[in-house]
Amino acid sequence: MAQKIVVTGDINGQLNQFFTKLSTLQARQQFAFAVIAGNLFADPENTSPQEAEDLAKLVKGEIEVPVTTYFSIGHRALPSIVIEKLQSNDGELCTNLIALGRKGRVKTSEGFNIVAIGGKHQSGDEPANAYDASFSDKDANTAKGYNDADILITSEWPAGVADGSKAPPTSPAPASSESLSDLCTALKPRYHFSSSPAFWEREPFFHATDPPRPITRFLSLAPFGNPSKSKWIYAFTLEPSAEPTQHLPPDTTASPFLQTRKRKALSSQQDSYNALRFSTDDNPRSHGGGRGRGKRHKAGPPDPAECYFCLSNPQCESHMIASIGEESYLTTAKGPLPLPNTFPALGGALPGHVLIIPVSHVPTLDALEDSATRERVRAEMQKYRASLHAMLRARGDGSLGAVTWEIARAGGVHAHWQLLPVPSDLVSKGLVEAGFRVEAEKAAYPTSFLTERSEVAAAEAEGDYFKVRMWSAEGGEREMVLPLDATFRFDLQFGRRVLGKLLGLEKRAHWKDCGQSRAEEERECEVLKGVFAEFDFTAA
Repeated sequence: MAQKIVVTGDINGQLNQFFTKLSTLQARQQFAFAVIAGNLFADPENTSPQEAEDLAKLVKGEIEVPVTTYFSIGHRALPSIVIEKLQSNDGELCTNLIALGRKGRVKTSEGFNIVAIGGKHQSGDEPANAYDASFSDKDANTAKGYNDADILITSEWPAGVADGSKAPPTSPAPASSESLSDLCTALKPRYHFSSSPAFWEREPFFHATDPPRPITRFLSLAPFGNPSKSKWIYAFTLEPSAEPTQHLPPDTTASPFLQTRKRKALSSQQDSYNALRFSTDDNPRSHGGGRGRGKRHKAGPPDPAECYFCLSNPQCESHMIASIGEESYLTTAKGPLPLPNTFPALGGALPGHVLIIPVSHVPTLDALEDSATRERVRAEMQKYRASLHAMLRARGDGSLGAVTWEIARAGGVHAHWQLLPVPSDLVSKGLVEAGFRVEAEKAAYPTSFLTERSEVAAAEAEGDYFKVRMWSAEGGEREMVLPLDATFRFDLQFGRRVLGKLLGLEKRAHWKDCGQSRAEEERECEVLKGVFAEFDFTAA
């Protein structure tokens, strides 16, 4: 059964005022429990006579706490009178007021798991009192053993939490810690709360697991009674032990913590990245290693941690992800072939070059061992493709078609499709098909493109291949497949090179000649999200 919960920021010693306010709210809302995610008490070194009097009353139980309330250890030391009472009373300061401690886990009577790491981050792992206002990396690492959490409370922010957000904090963010980022990734809490001088809420973010993917909402609450009226309280409804939602909420992003530990890629990793993300580099790993057609040899792809298409890779460029489904996701292309103004029908600010990528780490879709999974992944990727076609039809009023191409190699790294808008008449007049045939002949490839459906299906089942699918609103769809084997060296830039010539963009045939800044990539992704929004089935 869903329960109402309320969380607040710093109280800073305004004990009588705060609990009076909470009593009023409790009478109307009937919260299951409350959580104070910050400093409950005033600075022990700078406490006013009134604050000291209220503290003494609270410890004696003379200030009513109207609902079970858990308070965290903030970033400053607790008053000695508080520590003494907590140590002698098993963590309960007075009726209904319970300390979470600097590191701890509480399971509420309603069945919710609350995990807290309080205080300031300190280097070293010296033993500390349960109520000290400090924590170490060891404390955070140990807390991973709690396995999961409905609510995570930390005094400091997890490092990198603002990465990938459309609305970063307007005021300086509090101190942060990478060990808290790792903890959030491990526990995958449904809510993560902290405190700060001003309220800030990040977009929800999903964790890189198999669907349904856990989603975390991070909020940092302002102090109670702050003069700027910044939001200091957050009430919400939650059901204990509820399964993650099957559909990601609007504006959900990939986890920002995938970006927190930047590391320079090894040259071999970079080669794999370039070859697969942009289909341009001549990477031996992607040439099949001598595998002939008809031999279902399983080449071992890199680990997901080294694959730039895997969401678990810290270097996955999540700022380019425009949409995420259950089995696949949509992203803009690095170094897009078209210019922002190549297709005015798209608004003059969108190249339109995109990738459709399965979440599963497989070199080809055929490598998915479970047939049901394979069908789901193909179907959703095709759904993305059809949605993009619908977008192009609507935006271009029939003037735009699309070409989708893929390189399927068992020795590849991570399967994906690339989709590019083209003028519709290039498809309907057969110019795209002719362009691919001519370039294949110029390259002296020993095999020829197949276009009959039976031949295409046989080639796809038999071995590696390069596949092109051409679509236009008036001409429908046509596909062609070029079988690949170990008898010749296939140019991974082939698809991009052919389309570059057809579009008069030969000088942009290599992605490295089309570099963008991160800010430009982020802007392009936001434009795509806006244009694609009404066609994005994941937002339904």
